[in-house]
Amino acid sequence: MSVHSIMVNLNNGGNVIMTQAPNLDFVPNVEMPNAPNLVRPNTVRQLRARAEFHARMANLEAKIKAEEKAREKAIKNAVKKAAAKKAEEKARETAIKNAAKQAEENARREAVNRSKAEATAAKAAARAKREKSNRNIAAAKKAAENAKKAAENAKKAAENAEKAKKAAENAEKAKKAAENAEKAKKAKKAAENAEKAKKAAEKAAENAEKAKKAKKAQANALVRIVNKKWSNIKSSTMTRNQKKKMGKKIYYTAAPKLHPNRGGNTQAFQVFSNAYDKFKTYVNQN
Repeated sequence: MSVHSIMVNLNNGGNVIMTQAPNLDFVPNVEMPNAPNLVRPNTVRQLRARAEFHARMANLEAKIKAEEKAREKAIKNAVKKAAAKKAEEKARETAIKNAAKQAEENARREAVNRSKAEATAAKAAARAKREKSNRNIAAAKKAAENAKKAAENAKKAAENAEKAKKAAENAEKAKKAAENAEKAKKAKKAAENAEKAKKAAEKAAENAEKAKKAKKAQANALVRIVNKKWSNIKSSTMTRNQKKKMGKKIYYTAAPKLHPNRGGNTQAFQVFSNAYDKFKTYVNQN
């Protein structure tokens, strides 16, 4: 493998000078000892700035993706939490309703037991009165005690059923109150959004008015500039044809910017057209 050495230098004009250079079309490997840095300092700064810019963009993109991922995760967690809370509320409502239903059944059963106990006590009392034996008297007494206990149990069961019923009613009221509170919250939020939308619309209208005034001022400024140019042409030493040509060029350059069909100002365009008519009249008469 042949290797050729080439001396490389820069002249005062910044051009590369290679001395002892062979015909490079036939040399596969070329070494350049003591070669200066052929990349200009400005190019180096540009490359460094471009690399820093791409690094910043990559970091920014990674940050945005991380924020989006975190936001999606937060939304999913919020949805899961809301679903769990809703399921919990549903289970609590079901439990309250079931408890009320069970208490009502208990009260009904205890009422039946009370009736049976009272009937049994009445029969025992009648037998004891009829037969007047100690055994029957004791049985009647025992039946009366059982009837008394059954009556107490029935009373307690009825009280528990009433409490369970009230608890179920209170749960339903609480549910409706929560729904009304949520509706009120949404209504308040809607009113706030409507107020924000109103303010945004007012601000947009204000900005539109400012933009309209700014556009009008810009059109008037352009008309003044064009009038000044026409005035300079009228007072110049150009020939009539040169004045006409220059004036027409100024007209066709400014007309698209002022014409109403292209978003210009009608009043400014009218002033502009009248000024051009006066310019043409003056040039034709002088």
